[in-house]
Amino acid sequence: MLGKVLKYDIKALSRYLIPLYAVILGLSLMIRFLSLFDDVSIIAIVLGLMILALVFAVGFSFLLTGIFNIKYYLENLFKDEAYLTHTLPVKKGTLLLSKVLACVIIIIMTFICVLFSLLIAFYKEGFFSEIFKILGESYAGMEIYKFVLYMGIYGIIGYLTTILMVYAAISIGHSKSSNKIVSSVIWGLIFYFGIEFLNLGLLFIVMAAEPSFIMNLENNTFMMSDLLNFFTIFMVFIAILGGIFYYISYRFMNKRLNLE
Repeated sequence: MLGKVLKYDIKALSRYLIPLYAVILGLSLMIRFLSLFDDVSIIAIVLGLMILALVFAVGFSFLLTGIFNIKYYLENLFKDEAYLTHTLPVKKGTLLLSKVLACVIIIIMTFICVLFSLLIAFYKEGFFSEIFKILGESYAGMEIYKFVLYMGIYGIIGYLTTILMVYAAISIGHSKSSNKIVSSVIWGLIFYFGIEFLNLGLLFIVMAAEPSFIMNLENNTFMMSDLLNFFTIFMVFIAILGGIFYYISYRFMNKRLNLE
């Protein structure tokens, strides 16, 4: 049953994102076409504007992906579609897990779209060989590709935890009989500032436990492995918070759901 629900969720989310993908790919094709005539001054100006528009579109694409995920979560489980959704012979945990998996898949789809559009717009001969050369180089005792891969995983975990935080706030807010949106926003702010406070506390603990790392960082004598160990602590902490937010969402949706 999870597969069927997940397929439906991905299709529903895709309807939100197809226009965004079309804009990004359309801008990329226009940039590629106009670059053939960039020796003409007026076309060079238009080309510059198109590149600027693409940069903004790419920059906002992940933000919009998150917003669309949250919007769909709210509408499908607590608003317009909620009565139909919760009458399905599916466990609440399955509905929630499907939303989370769909969110991850949609994030990956957005990344692929962005990467493909950038290749269309700016690809030149020898591009891949140059990229592989840079990624294969070492800095501070570690290959760059390992650092990029690690930070990519860190980014996905952080992004997903933020989405789960909003899911939890919505789930708590909609357990009330009135002022559901206001309550959701308040809980979202409580969670946000709570996370910032905990992150700051964890930073002080790490700095107190490993003062030599901060000194090496300031003196540019650190090793990349030390930096990754530093980020690993926060990545594990953020992943634990994501699990807590997931449980909160499940608990409130399963035990205290209020669609009145």
